[in-house]
Amino acid sequence: MTSISPVMTPRFRFKNFIITVTILVIMGICARYIIHLKHSNRLQSGSILVHDLQREFYYFVPEPLSKNASLIFVLHGSSMEAKEMESMTGRQFTRLADSSKNVIIVYPQGYKKFWNDCRKSALFETKTLNVDDVGFFESMIKFFVEKHGIDAHSVFVTGYSNGAHMCFKLAKERPDLFKGFAPVCGNLPFVDNDDCYQAQQPVSMLLINGTADPINPYNGGPVNTGDGMNRGNVISTEETLHYWLSLDKCDSISGRSVYAYPDMDTTDHSTAIQYTYRCIQTHKIVELIKVINGGHVYANPVFRMWPPRLGNDNNDINMPEIVFDFFMNLK
Repeated sequence: MTSISPVMTPRFRFKNFIITVTILVIMGICARYIIHLKHSNRLQSGSILVHDLQREFYYFVPEPLSKNASLIFVLHGSSMEAKEMESMTGRQFTRLADSSKNVIIVYPQGYKKFWNDCRKSALFETKTLNVDDVGFFESMIKFFVEKHGIDAHSVFVTGYSNGAHMCFKLAKERPDLFKGFAPVCGNLPFVDNDDCYQAQQPVSMLLINGTADPINPYNGGPVNTGDGMNRGNVISTEETLHYWLSLDKCDSISGRSVYAYPDMDTTDHSTAIQYTYRCIQTHKIVELIKVINGGHVYANPVFRMWPPRLGNDNNDINMPEIVFDFFMNLK
């Protein structure tokens, strides 16, 4: 008996194609979730007593860990949990550390989800209680030197929003503890809104800001998070850049280079330009990544669930990877 094969009509073929693509997409999402879960489950937790406050942090140690490894702190924004910062950066720092084997990644927890940064007007409980966040970082660095033998001269810090402002505080008050800083979505506060001590020491600094940031105004002005808390005024991104250039004695722009990132996704209506200044006299590097039409986001190719109120998400750049490479090139 002769069997008759069914005729594959165009509609039937298209339906099969859609089913196949859907299955592949679901498989890809599941695989990505499993990889992320694997990394997340590998986070260790620690706590340190700082002036009668028990402070918590989470960290990732690659296996095997190289000798004299570096340390990178990744700081969350206001009202956030430390582990959220790992997720919102797409777990890219964890992935990069796992690949390189020479970096420990630390996600510290701000006191009641906030940092005691330089903004005098930001009356978080950390500010009213004058929580010693600088001492918290000193203690964590000591912990990782003693427990994991990290290189105390190869410590870096990046932060998002309130975490970016904490980066500024550490760069101003204890620049000797860190080799590089990378604040994202933050500008320096006005002088009359700044209560930080300033050591006036040159530092290597990477600034990343979006020109359409609805919270941290690129051109300066009041910080508006929509939560009713006053955070005062900040200066513009350009003025913030020139503050660090002046501190690093980068008086000449002859060492400046400009790089435009490829606009790989034209549908996001956003591009990015990187300005790099090599400060010959102080041997420091200052960079600005200007995300044109970018919002209040730590852009990466994995995490895309930024609330609309935070503005536009750039799909061309992987900020965690850029920050990681900036730090490693300072070694």
